[in-house]
Amino acid sequence: MPNRPVQEHHGDKPTTDHDYFERMSRVILASGLNWRTLEKKWPGIKQAFANFEIERVARFEEPEIEALMANPDVIRNLPKIRAIVANAAEFQAIAREHGSFAHYLAELRRSGGEAGLRDAVSKRFAFLGKGNTVMYLFSVGEDLPEATKEWEAHHDV
Repeated sequence: MPNRPVQEHHGDKPTTDHDYFERMSRVILASGLNWRTLEKKWPGIKQAFANFEIERVARFEEPEIEALMANPDVIRNLPKIRAIVANAAEFQAIAREHGSFAHYLAELRRSGGEAGLRDAVSKRFAFLGKGNTVMYLFSVGEDLPEATKEWEAHHDV
């Protein structure tokens, strides 16, 4: 179903907001790339993005963004980099609003089911269209039977 960097985490629910954020960033960076490229670069990417520490990434400004764009160890895609920084700020807001990202996802699912969960996450976070949102939710162990049915119907499985 999804590409390998996401599959390797399926069913393995993150335990911290940091883990949720890192996986979201991974899905964003993987978009449109060969998974081997991302795997090869991942150690350098993690280091360049302050190990995906939400508080640090949320404070990235133009000098840090320019440094990322100049760093050959990083996927140098400005919209993706800006999305990751913006999403770190969203993670901070969610922690204030809901206590944790896991609570946020649970509240979305309770109030809107799978479709509501997918739509809300897609709308709130940068660079998470419908497909990337499904990949992300799948990577963090969310059960997505409707998305699985849609994918299977589209791919004649």
